[in-house]
Amino acid sequence: MVNEKILVVEDEELIGQDIKILLEDLGYEVVDLVPSGEEAISLAREAHADLVLMDIMLEGDIDGIEAAHHINNDLGIPIIYLTAYRNEEILERAKLTEPYAYIVKPFEERELRTNVEIVLNRHKAEKERIKLTEVTAKNEFLKKSLKEQETLLREIHHRVNNNMQIISSLLSLQSTQVKDKRDLDLFIDSQNRVKSMSKIHERLYQSNDLSSVQFAEYGMSLLNDLFSSHRAPPGIRLKADIENISFNMETAIPCGLIINELVSNALKYAFPNGQGEIYVSLMHNNDNKYLLTIKDNGIGLPTDIDFKNTQSLGFRLINNLTNQLDGKIDLDVKNGTKFSVLFEELKYETRAGIKETIVTAYQSRELRRHAKELFSNNIDNWGDMPKDLRELIQDLQVQQIENDMQKEELKRLRKEIIDTKKKYLDLYNSAPIGYFTILKNGLILDVNNTGASILGISKMGLIKTSFISFLKPDSRIKFNQNNKTAIENRQKMGYELEIVRAEGDSFKSYIETNPVYDKEEKFKEFKVSIIDVKRFIND
Repeated sequence: MVNEKILVVEDEELIGQDIKILLEDLGYEVVDLVPSGEEAISLAREAHADLVLMDIMLEGDIDGIEAAHHINNDLGIPIIYLTAYRNEEILERAKLTEPYAYIVKPFEERELRTNVEIVLNRHKAEKERIKLTEVTAKNEFLKKSLKEQETLLREIHHRVNNNMQIISSLLSLQSTQVKDKRDLDLFIDSQNRVKSMSKIHERLYQSNDLSSVQFAEYGMSLLNDLFSSHRAPPGIRLKADIENISFNMETAIPCGLIINELVSNALKYAFPNGQGEIYVSLMHNNDNKYLLTIKDNGIGLPTDIDFKNTQSLGFRLINNLTNQLDGKIDLDVKNGTKFSVLFEELKYETRAGIKETIVTAYQSRELRRHAKELFSNNIDNWGDMPKDLRELIQDLQVQQIENDMQKEELKRLRKEIIDTKKKYLDLYNSAPIGYFTILKNGLILDVNNTGASILGISKMGLIKTSFISFLKPDSRIKFNQNNKTAIENRQKMGYELEIVRAEGDSFKSYIETNPVYDKEEKFKEFKVSIIDVKRFIND
Protein backbone atom coordinates (compact mmCIF):
# COMPACT_ATOMS: atom_id res chain seq x y z
CA MET A 1 0.00 0.00 0.00
CA VAL A 2 1.15 3.49 -0.81
CA ASN A 3 1.05 6.22 1.79
CA GLU A 4 0.95 9.43 -0.27
CA LYS A 5 -1.24 12.18 1.16
CA ILE A 6 -3.72 13.82 -1.19
CA LEU A 7 -5.79 16.94 -0.59
CA VAL A 8 -9.08 17.16 -2.53
CA VAL A 9 -10.41 20.66 -3.25
CA GLU A 10 -13.98 20.41 -4.59
CA ASP A 11 -16.99 22.59 -3.79
CA GLU A 12 -19.47 19.93 -4.91
CA GLU A 13 -19.80 17.71 -1.86
CA LEU A 14 -21.03 14.62 -3.70
CA ILE A 15 -18.27 14.77 -6.32
CA GLY A 16 -15.69 15.38 -3.60
CA GLN A 17 -16.85 12.39 -1.53
CA ASP A 18 -16.82 10.16 -4.63
CA ILE A 19 -13.22 11.17 -5.41
CA LYS A 20 -12.23 10.62 -1.77
CA ILE A 21 -13.64 7.06 -1.78
CA LEU A 22 -11.94 6.23 -5.08
CA LEU A 23 -8.56 7.45 -3.83
CA GLU A 24 -8.82 5.58 -0.52
CA ASP A 25 -9.75 2.40 -2.39
CA LEU A 26 -6.52 2.85 -4.36
CA GLY A 27 -4.56 3.03 -1.10
CA TYR A 28 -3.96 6.78 -0.87
CA GLU A 29 -4.55 8.85 2.26
CA VAL A 30 -7.00 11.72 1.69
CA VAL A 31 -5.98 14.30 4.28
CA ASP A 32 -9.15 16.35 3.81
CA LEU A 33 -11.88 17.48 1.47
CA VAL A 34 -12.27 21.29 1.34
CA PRO A 35 -14.56 23.47 -0.77
CA SER A 36 -12.58 26.74 -1.07
CA GLY A 37 -9.22 28.04 -2.26
CA GLU A 38 -8.47 29.76 1.05
CA GLU A 39 -8.90 26.51 2.99
CA ALA A 40 -6.86 24.62 0.39
CA ILE A 41 -3.85 26.93 0.82
CA SER A 42 -3.92 26.67 4.61
CA LEU A 43 -4.49 22.92 4.79
CA ALA A 44 -1.93 22.00 2.12
CA ARG A 45 0.79 23.51 4.30
CA GLU A 46 -0.43 22.02 7.59
CA ALA A 47 -1.08 18.51 6.27
CA HIS A 48 2.15 18.26 4.20
CA ALA A 49 0.16 16.98 1.24
CA ASP A 50 2.01 15.16 -1.57
CA LEU A 51 -0.63 16.04 -4.20
CA VAL A 52 -3.61 18.38 -4.58
CA LEU A 53 -6.63 17.59 -6.75
CA MET A 54 -7.95 21.08 -7.47
CA ASP A 55 -11.30 22.02 -8.95
CA ILE A 56 -10.74 25.09 -11.14
CA MET A 57 -14.08 26.80 -10.50
CA LEU A 58 -14.48 27.38 -6.76
CA GLU A 59 -16.77 29.69 -4.88
CA GLY A 60 -15.21 32.49 -2.86
CA ASP A 61 -12.57 35.18 -3.40
CA ILE A 62 -9.88 32.73 -4.61
CA ASP A 63 -10.65 30.32 -7.43
CA GLY A 64 -8.79 27.04 -8.03
CA ILE A 65 -6.21 28.57 -10.39
CA GLU A 66 -5.13 31.25 -7.91
CA ALA A 67 -5.05 28.75 -5.06
CA ALA A 68 -2.96 26.37 -7.17
CA HIS A 69 -0.55 29.21 -7.94
CA HIS A 70 0.08 29.81 -4.21
CA ILE A 71 0.37 26.10 -3.35
CA ASN A 72 2.74 25.28 -6.20
CA ASN A 73 4.96 28.38 -5.81
CA ASP A 74 5.15 28.43 -2.01
CA LEU A 75 5.09 24.72 -1.20
CA GLY A 76 6.16 22.98 -4.42
CA ILE A 77 3.21 20.57 -4.22
CA PRO A 78 2.05 19.20 -7.60
CA ILE A 79 -1.45 20.07 -8.82
CA ILE A 80 -3.96 18.09 -10.88
CA TYR A 81 -6.86 20.22 -12.09
CA LEU A 82 -10.42 18.90 -12.00
CA THR A 83 -12.59 20.77 -14.45
CA ALA A 84 -15.80 20.47 -16.43
CA TYR A 85 -14.95 23.59 -18.41
CA ARG A 86 -13.15 23.77 -21.74
CA ASN A 87 -13.02 27.58 -21.90
CA GLU A 88 -9.78 28.58 -23.67
CA GLU A 89 -9.27 31.64 -21.48
CA ILE A 90 -9.55 29.55 -18.30
CA LEU A 91 -7.24 26.89 -19.67
CA GLU A 92 -4.62 29.53 -20.61
CA ARG A 93 -4.73 30.91 -17.06
CA ALA A 94 -4.41 27.42 -15.68
CA LYS A 95 -1.33 26.70 -17.84
CA LEU A 96 0.55 29.58 -16.15
CA THR A 97 0.48 27.66 -12.85
CA GLU A 98 2.29 24.71 -14.53
CA PRO A 99 -0.13 21.94 -13.46
CA TYR A 100 0.97 18.33 -13.80
CA ALA A 101 -2.29 17.12 -15.38
CA TYR A 102 -5.96 17.87 -16.17
CA ILE A 103 -8.85 15.52 -15.43
CA VAL A 104 -12.03 16.47 -17.21
CA LYS A 105 -15.29 15.73 -15.46
CA PRO A 106 -16.92 13.28 -15.65
CA PHE A 107 -13.99 10.89 -15.38
CA GLU A 108 -13.51 7.15 -14.85
CA GLU A 109 -11.71 5.46 -11.99
CA ARG A 110 -8.94 4.24 -14.33
CA GLU A 111 -8.30 7.79 -15.59
CA LEU A 112 -8.05 9.12 -12.04
CA ARG A 113 -5.76 6.29 -10.94
CA THR A 114 -3.44 6.65 -13.96
CA ASN A 115 -3.07 10.42 -13.64
CA VAL A 116 -2.48 10.32 -9.88
CA GLU A 117 0.18 7.57 -10.17
CA ILE A 118 1.97 9.30 -13.06
CA VAL A 119 1.98 12.71 -11.33
CA LEU A 120 3.18 11.35 -7.97
CA ASN A 121 5.95 9.30 -9.58
CA ARG A 122 6.98 12.18 -11.84
CA HIS A 123 7.09 14.63 -8.94
CA LYS A 124 9.07 12.17 -6.81
CA ALA A 125 11.59 11.70 -9.64
CA GLU A 126 11.89 15.47 -10.10
CA LYS A 127 12.54 15.98 -6.39
CA GLU A 128 15.22 13.30 -6.49
CA ARG A 129 16.78 14.93 -9.56
CA ILE A 130 16.88 18.23 -7.69
CA LYS A 131 18.55 16.49 -4.76
CA LEU A 132 20.99 14.85 -7.14
CA THR A 133 21.83 18.27 -8.58
CA GLU A 134 22.44 19.57 -5.05
CA VAL A 135 24.67 16.58 -4.28
CA THR A 136 26.64 17.16 -7.47
CA ALA A 137 27.08 20.85 -6.61
CA LYS A 138 28.18 19.99 -3.07
CA ASN A 139 30.64 17.42 -4.37
CA GLU A 140 32.11 20.01 -6.73
CA PHE A 141 32.41 22.43 -3.81
CA LEU A 142 34.07 19.64 -1.81
CA LYS A 143 36.63 19.03 -4.57
CA LYS A 144 37.29 22.77 -4.91
CA SER A 145 37.65 23.16 -1.15
CA LEU A 146 40.07 20.24 -0.94
CA LYS A 147 42.16 21.70 -3.74
CA GLU A 148 42.19 25.09 -2.02
CA GLN A 149 43.24 23.51 1.26
CA GLU A 150 45.98 21.56 -0.48
CA THR A 151 47.28 24.78 -2.08
CA LEU A 152 47.35 26.54 1.29
CA LEU A 153 49.12 23.64 3.00
CA ARG A 154 51.64 23.44 0.17
CA GLU A 155 52.33 27.18 0.49
CA ILE A 156 52.80 26.84 4.26
CA HIS A 157 55.37 24.07 3.78
CA HIS A 158 57.08 26.26 1.18
CA ARG A 159 57.22 29.24 3.55
CA VAL A 160 58.52 27.14 6.45
CA ASN A 161 61.16 25.64 4.17
CA ASN A 162 62.20 29.14 3.04
CA ASN A 163 62.49 30.31 6.64
CA MET A 164 64.70 27.36 7.55
CA GLN A 165 66.87 27.86 4.48
CA ILE A 166 67.41 31.48 5.47
CA ILE A 167 68.32 30.44 9.03
CA SER A 168 70.75 27.90 7.56
CA SER A 169 72.24 30.64 5.37
CA LEU A 170 72.65 32.91 8.39
CA LEU A 171 74.49 30.16 10.26
CA SER A 172 76.67 29.63 7.22
CA LEU A 173 77.47 33.37 6.99
CA GLN A 174 78.28 33.53 10.69
CA SER A 175 80.49 30.42 10.53
CA THR A 176 82.87 32.21 8.12
CA GLN A 177 83.82 34.53 11.00
CA VAL A 178 84.40 31.70 13.52
CA LYS A 179 88.03 30.69 14.03
CA ASP A 180 87.75 28.18 16.89
CA LYS A 181 87.16 24.61 15.61
CA ARG A 182 84.87 23.68 18.51
CA ASP A 183 82.66 26.69 17.89
CA LEU A 184 82.70 25.97 14.15
CA ASP A 185 81.52 22.42 14.82
CA LEU A 186 78.61 23.82 16.83
CA PHE A 187 77.58 25.96 13.87
CA ILE A 188 77.81 23.01 11.49
CA ASP A 189 75.76 20.82 13.85
CA SER A 190 73.08 23.50 14.16
CA GLN A 191 73.02 24.00 10.40
CA ASN A 192 72.62 20.27 9.80
CA ARG A 193 69.73 20.09 12.27
CA VAL A 194 67.95 22.92 10.47
CA LYS A 195 68.61 21.27 7.10
CA SER A 196 67.22 17.91 8.26
CA MET A 197 63.92 19.61 9.23
CA SER A 198 63.91 21.84 6.15
CA LYS A 199 64.15 18.81 3.86
CA ILE A 200 60.91 17.43 5.31
CA HIS A 201 58.99 20.57 4.37
CA GLU A 202 60.72 20.71 1.00
CA ARG A 203 59.55 17.18 0.17
CA LEU A 204 56.04 17.81 1.45
CA TYR A 205 55.84 20.94 -0.71
CA GLN A 206 56.91 18.97 -3.80
CA SER A 207 54.90 15.82 -3.01
CA ASN A 208 51.45 14.86 -4.26
CA ASP A 209 50.65 13.66 -0.73
CA LEU A 210 51.00 16.59 1.68
CA SER A 211 50.52 14.40 4.76
CA SER A 212 53.46 11.98 4.45
CA VAL A 213 57.13 11.70 3.45
CA GLN A 214 58.77 8.82 1.58
CA PHE A 215 61.57 8.22 4.05
CA ALA A 216 63.97 6.24 1.83
CA GLU A 217 64.59 9.17 -0.51
CA TYR A 218 64.66 11.68 2.34
CA GLY A 219 67.04 9.56 4.42
CA MET A 220 69.57 9.08 1.60
CA SER A 221 69.54 12.80 0.82
CA LEU A 222 70.10 13.59 4.51
CA LEU A 223 73.01 11.13 4.80
CA ASN A 224 74.73 12.48 1.68
CA ASP A 225 74.43 16.03 3.05
CA LEU A 226 75.96 14.95 6.37
CA PHE A 227 78.96 13.32 4.69
CA SER A 228 79.39 16.47 2.58
CA SER A 229 79.06 19.03 5.40
CA HIS A 230 81.47 17.11 7.66
CA ARG A 231 83.91 16.65 4.75
CA ALA A 232 84.12 12.93 5.45
CA PRO A 233 87.41 11.36 4.21
CA PRO A 234 87.12 8.91 1.27
CA GLY A 235 88.11 6.08 3.65
CA ILE A 236 84.83 6.38 5.57
CA ARG A 237 82.19 4.40 3.70
CA LEU A 238 78.41 4.68 3.99
CA LYS A 239 76.16 1.65 3.82
CA ALA A 240 72.41 2.31 3.97
CA ASP A 241 69.41 0.00 3.89
CA ILE A 242 66.31 2.15 4.27
CA GLU A 243 62.96 0.61 3.44
CA ASN A 244 60.60 2.79 1.38
CA ILE A 245 58.39 3.68 4.33
CA SER A 246 55.88 6.53 4.32
CA PHE A 247 55.92 8.57 7.56
CA ASN A 248 53.81 11.54 8.59
CA MET A 249 55.64 14.77 9.35
CA GLU A 250 55.42 14.33 13.15
CA THR A 251 57.31 11.02 12.87
CA ALA A 252 59.69 11.90 10.02
CA ILE A 253 61.21 15.00 11.70
CA PRO A 254 62.37 13.39 15.00
CA CYS A 255 63.49 10.26 13.11
CA GLY A 256 65.56 12.42 10.73
CA LEU A 257 67.07 14.37 13.64
CA ILE A 258 68.11 11.15 15.40
CA ILE A 259 69.91 10.04 12.23
CA ASN A 260 71.51 13.48 11.99
CA GLU A 261 72.85 13.37 15.56
CA LEU A 262 74.16 9.80 15.56
CA VAL A 263 75.76 9.90 12.11
CA SER A 264 77.33 13.29 12.90
CA ASN A 265 78.84 11.86 16.10
CA ALA A 266 80.26 8.90 14.18
CA LEU A 267 81.79 11.14 11.50
CA LYS A 268 83.41 13.39 14.13
CA TYR A 269 84.69 10.89 16.70
CA ALA A 270 84.55 7.25 15.51
CA PHE A 271 87.35 7.24 12.92
CA PRO A 272 90.49 9.11 14.04
CA ASN A 273 92.47 7.33 11.29
CA GLY A 274 89.93 8.24 8.58
CA GLN A 275 88.99 4.61 7.83
CA GLY A 276 85.77 2.75 8.58
CA GLU A 277 82.11 2.17 7.78
CA ILE A 278 78.82 3.67 8.96
CA TYR A 279 75.69 1.55 8.54
CA VAL A 280 72.16 3.02 8.65
CA SER A 281 69.06 0.82 8.49
CA LEU A 282 65.33 1.48 8.85
CA MET A 283 62.95 -1.47 8.57
CA HIS A 284 59.47 -2.65 9.48
CA ASN A 285 59.45 -4.66 12.68
CA ASN A 286 56.71 -6.75 14.28
CA ASP A 287 53.43 -5.26 15.54
CA ASN A 288 53.49 -2.19 13.29
CA LYS A 289 56.76 -1.01 14.79
CA TYR A 290 59.88 0.25 13.04
CA LEU A 291 63.52 -0.39 13.87
CA LEU A 292 66.13 2.29 13.19
CA THR A 293 69.72 1.03 13.43
CA ILE A 294 72.84 3.22 13.22
CA LYS A 295 76.19 1.56 13.82
CA ASP A 296 79.86 2.04 13.02
CA ASN A 297 83.02 -0.05 13.32
CA GLY A 298 85.03 2.78 14.82
CA ILE A 299 86.81 3.17 18.15
CA GLY A 300 83.56 3.06 20.12
CA LEU A 301 82.29 5.09 23.06
CA PRO A 302 84.12 5.24 26.41
CA THR A 303 83.07 2.29 28.58
CA ASP A 304 82.08 4.52 31.50
CA ILE A 305 79.70 6.75 29.55
CA ASP A 306 75.96 6.65 30.32
CA PHE A 307 74.41 8.15 27.20
CA LYS A 308 70.99 8.39 28.87
CA ASN A 309 72.37 10.58 31.68
CA THR A 310 74.89 12.99 30.23
CA GLN A 311 75.33 16.71 29.71
CA SER A 312 76.09 16.19 26.01
CA LEU A 313 73.58 18.19 23.93
CA GLY A 314 73.65 15.55 21.19
CA PHE A 315 72.76 12.65 23.48
CA ARG A 316 70.14 14.71 25.31
CA LEU A 317 68.55 15.47 21.95
CA ILE A 318 68.61 11.78 20.96
CA ASN A 319 66.89 10.72 24.20
CA ASN A 320 64.28 13.50 23.95
CA LEU A 321 63.55 12.66 20.32
CA THR A 322 63.18 8.96 21.16
CA ASN A 323 60.71 9.87 23.93
CA GLN A 324 58.89 12.09 21.44
CA LEU A 325 58.44 9.00 19.24
CA ASP A 326 57.28 6.98 22.27
CA GLY A 327 60.17 4.69 21.40
CA LYS A 328 62.95 2.75 23.08
CA ILE A 329 66.67 3.19 22.41
CA ASP A 330 69.43 0.65 23.12
CA LEU A 331 73.23 0.87 22.85
CA ASP A 332 75.64 -1.93 21.95
CA VAL A 333 79.40 -1.13 22.18
CA LYS A 334 80.73 -4.45 20.90
CA ASN A 335 82.85 -4.02 17.78
CA GLY A 336 82.23 -0.31 17.55
CA THR A 337 79.00 1.53 18.38
CA LYS A 338 75.46 0.44 17.58
CA PHE A 339 72.30 2.37 18.43
CA SER A 340 68.89 0.72 17.94
CA VAL A 341 65.65 2.74 18.17
CA LEU A 342 62.31 0.88 18.20
CA PHE A 343 59.25 3.08 17.66
CA GLU A 344 55.80 3.38 16.09
CA GLU A 345 54.51 6.06 13.71
CA LEU A 346 52.88 8.81 15.74
CA LYS A 347 49.13 9.17 15.22
CA TYR A 348 47.51 12.57 15.53
CA GLU A 349 43.71 12.65 15.63
CA THR A 350 43.43 15.96 13.77
CA ARG A 351 45.72 14.87 10.95
CA ALA A 352 44.09 11.44 10.79
CA GLY A 353 40.67 13.07 10.64
CA ILE A 354 41.70 15.28 7.74
CA LYS A 355 43.12 12.32 5.87
CA GLU A 356 39.91 10.32 6.39
CA THR A 357 37.89 13.30 5.15
CA ILE A 358 39.55 13.28 1.75
CA VAL A 359 37.25 11.20 -0.47
CA THR A 360 39.42 9.19 -2.82
CA ALA A 361 38.03 7.11 -5.66
CA TYR A 362 38.31 3.99 -3.51
CA GLN A 363 36.49 5.59 -0.61
CA SER A 364 33.75 6.82 -2.95
CA ARG A 365 33.13 3.25 -4.14
CA GLU A 366 33.00 2.05 -0.54
CA LEU A 367 30.62 4.88 0.33
CA ARG A 368 28.24 3.92 -2.49
CA ARG A 369 28.38 0.24 -1.52
CA HIS A 370 27.45 1.12 2.06
CA ALA A 371 24.65 3.43 0.87
CA LYS A 372 23.19 0.64 -1.26
CA GLU A 373 23.21 -1.69 1.75
CA LEU A 374 21.36 0.89 3.84
CA PHE A 375 18.86 1.43 1.03
CA SER A 376 18.26 -2.30 0.53
CA ASN A 377 17.58 -2.76 4.25
CA ASN A 378 14.95 -0.02 4.22
CA ILE A 379 13.41 -0.57 0.78
CA ASP A 380 9.68 0.19 0.40
CA ASN A 381 7.07 -1.80 -1.51
CA TRP A 382 7.45 -0.78 -5.15
CA GLY A 383 4.00 -1.95 -6.19
CA ASP A 384 3.40 -1.87 -9.93
CA MET A 385 5.96 0.87 -10.63
CA PRO A 386 7.63 0.49 -14.08
CA LYS A 387 11.12 -1.04 -13.94
CA ASP A 388 12.99 1.93 -15.46
CA LEU A 389 11.33 4.38 -13.09
CA ARG A 390 12.04 2.06 -10.15
CA GLU A 391 15.72 1.89 -11.11
CA LEU A 392 15.91 5.67 -11.45
CA ILE A 393 14.37 6.26 -8.03
CA GLN A 394 16.58 3.60 -6.46
CA ASP A 395 19.69 5.24 -7.88
CA LEU A 396 18.56 8.68 -6.76
CA GLN A 397 17.73 7.48 -3.26
CA VAL A 398 21.10 5.78 -2.96
CA GLN A 399 22.66 9.07 -4.06
CA GLN A 400 20.66 10.88 -1.38
CA ILE A 401 21.93 8.45 1.28
CA GLU A 402 25.47 9.22 0.09
CA ASN A 403 24.71 12.92 0.43
CA ASP A 404 23.47 12.47 3.99
CA MET A 405 26.62 10.53 4.84
CA GLN A 406 28.79 13.36 3.49
CA LYS A 407 27.09 16.27 5.28
CA GLU A 408 29.21 16.10 8.41
CA GLU A 409 32.29 15.50 6.31
CA LEU A 410 31.64 18.65 4.29
CA LYS A 411 30.97 20.66 7.44
CA ARG A 412 34.27 19.54 9.00
CA LEU A 413 36.15 20.31 5.83
CA ARG A 414 34.78 23.85 5.52
CA LYS A 415 35.82 24.55 9.12
CA GLU A 416 39.26 23.05 8.40
CA ILE A 417 39.71 25.33 5.39
CA ILE A 418 38.76 28.41 7.42
CA ASP A 419 41.17 27.40 10.20
CA THR A 420 43.94 26.69 7.67
CA LYS A 421 43.45 30.07 5.99
CA LYS A 422 43.71 31.81 9.34
CA LYS A 423 46.85 29.85 10.28
CA TYR A 424 48.41 30.65 6.92
CA LEU A 425 47.65 34.38 7.20
CA ASP A 426 48.94 34.43 10.78
CA LEU A 427 52.11 32.62 9.67
CA TYR A 428 52.56 34.91 6.69
CA ASN A 429 52.10 38.14 8.65
CA SER A 430 54.01 37.19 11.80
CA ALA A 431 56.93 35.30 10.17
CA PRO A 432 60.41 36.63 11.08
CA ILE A 433 61.03 37.06 7.34
CA GLY A 434 59.85 39.97 5.23
CA TYR A 435 57.78 38.67 2.30
CA PHE A 436 57.10 40.82 -0.77
CA THR A 437 55.33 40.31 -4.08
CA ILE A 438 57.07 42.56 -6.61
CA LEU A 439 56.61 43.23 -10.32
CA LYS A 440 59.50 43.28 -12.77
CA ASN A 441 59.74 47.09 -12.53
CA GLY A 442 60.02 46.88 -8.71
CA LEU A 443 56.42 47.85 -7.89
CA ILE A 444 55.25 46.26 -4.60
CA LEU A 445 51.93 44.38 -4.88
CA ASP A 446 51.87 42.71 -1.46
CA VAL A 447 53.91 42.66 1.76
CA ASN A 448 53.56 41.04 5.18
CA ASN A 449 53.79 42.83 8.55
CA THR A 450 57.46 41.93 9.05
CA GLY A 451 58.45 43.28 5.62
CA ALA A 452 56.69 46.57 6.33
CA SER A 453 58.37 46.78 9.74
CA ILE A 454 61.81 46.14 8.23
CA LEU A 455 61.40 49.04 5.79
CA GLY A 456 59.78 51.29 8.41
CA ILE A 457 56.52 52.00 6.54
CA SER A 458 53.00 50.65 7.00
CA LYS A 459 51.73 47.89 4.72
CA MET A 460 49.26 50.24 3.02
CA GLY A 461 51.99 52.81 2.57
CA LEU A 462 54.19 50.27 0.73
CA ILE A 463 51.59 48.97 -1.73
CA LYS A 464 52.12 50.42 -5.24
CA THR A 465 55.47 51.94 -4.23
CA SER A 466 58.84 50.93 -5.68
CA PHE A 467 61.00 48.45 -3.77
CA ILE A 468 64.02 49.74 -5.73
CA SER A 469 63.63 53.15 -4.07
CA PHE A 470 64.74 51.55 -0.77
CA LEU A 471 68.03 50.29 -2.26
CA LYS A 472 71.40 52.02 -2.41
CA PRO A 473 72.68 52.66 -5.99
CA ASP A 474 75.10 49.71 -6.12
CA SER A 475 72.45 47.44 -4.58
CA ARG A 476 69.96 48.51 -7.25
CA ILE A 477 72.35 47.26 -9.93
CA LYS A 478 72.83 43.96 -8.08
CA PHE A 479 69.05 43.61 -7.55
CA ASN A 480 68.28 44.11 -11.26
CA GLN A 481 71.09 41.79 -12.38
CA ASN A 482 69.97 38.96 -10.08
CA ASN A 483 66.33 39.42 -11.09
CA LYS A 484 67.32 39.16 -14.76
CA THR A 485 69.28 35.97 -14.04
CA ALA A 486 66.36 34.52 -12.03
CA ILE A 487 63.96 35.06 -14.96
CA GLU A 488 66.38 33.72 -17.59
CA ASN A 489 67.32 30.60 -15.60
CA ARG A 490 63.92 30.16 -13.95
CA GLN A 491 65.54 29.71 -10.56
CA LYS A 492 65.65 31.38 -7.15
CA MET A 493 68.55 33.77 -6.49
CA GLY A 494 70.04 34.51 -3.06
CA TYR A 495 72.38 37.42 -2.32
CA GLU A 496 73.09 40.40 -0.01
CA LEU A 497 71.83 43.96 -0.48
CA GLU A 498 72.10 47.22 1.40
CA ILE A 499 68.66 48.65 2.13
CA VAL A 500 67.76 52.15 3.31
CA ARG A 501 64.86 52.41 5.75
CA ALA A 502 62.26 55.17 5.64
CA GLU A 503 64.04 56.82 8.60
CA GLY A 504 67.24 57.07 6.54
CA ASP A 505 69.44 54.46 8.26
CA SER A 506 70.71 51.57 6.16
CA PHE A 507 71.37 47.90 6.90
CA LYS A 508 72.65 44.79 5.16
CA SER A 509 70.05 42.25 4.21
CA TYR A 510 70.06 38.71 2.93
CA ILE A 511 67.50 38.49 0.10
CA GLU A 512 66.00 35.69 -1.99
CA THR A 513 64.21 36.42 -5.26
CA ASN A 514 61.98 33.71 -6.71
CA PRO A 515 60.37 34.23 -10.17
CA VAL A 516 56.73 33.20 -10.63
CA TYR A 517 55.18 32.32 -14.00
CA ASP A 518 51.55 32.23 -15.19
CA LYS A 519 49.72 29.32 -16.83
CA GLU A 520 51.20 30.26 -20.22
CA GLU A 521 54.71 30.07 -18.72
CA LYS A 522 55.18 33.83 -18.99
CA PHE A 523 56.90 35.73 -16.18
CA LYS A 524 54.32 37.16 -13.78
CA GLU A 525 56.03 38.50 -10.63
CA PHE A 526 58.75 37.97 -8.03
CA LYS A 527 58.27 36.45 -4.59
CA VAL A 528 60.94 38.16 -2.49
CA SER A 529 62.11 37.25 1.04
CA ILE A 530 64.37 39.58 3.03
CA ILE A 531 65.87 39.48 6.51
CA ASP A 532 67.78 42.07 8.49
CA VAL A 533 71.15 40.32 8.82
CA LYS A 534 72.33 42.98 11.29
CA ARG A 535 69.89 41.60 13.86
CA PHE A 536 71.72 38.26 13.88
CA ILE A 537 75.34 39.04 12.99
CA ASN A 538 77.57 41.51 14.76
CA ASP A 539 80.11 43.23 12.50
